[in-house]
Amino acid sequence: MTVTFLENIKELSTLLLPVSCVIYRRQLKLTKWKRKLTKGELIMYLITSCVIPVYAITYLMLLFGVE
Repeated sequence: MTVTFLENIKELSTLLLPVSCVIYRRQLKLTKWKRKLTKGELIMYLITSCVIPVYAITYLMLLFGVE
C-alpha cells in the first residue's frame, strides 16, 4: 500500500512540475515585457525555455517507445 501511494505521489509530481514550469515561464515572459529581467530571472527564463521542449521531446519518445 505504501509503495502504491509513493508511486502515485511520483506520478503527480511528474505532472505538476512541467505545468508549473510553463506557468512560471509565462509569468517571466510577461515580466520581461514590463521591465528588464534581473540576472536570476533571466537565468530561470533561459533554463525554462530550454527545458520545456526537451521534456516534451523525451515524453513523446517514451510515449511512442522510441529506443
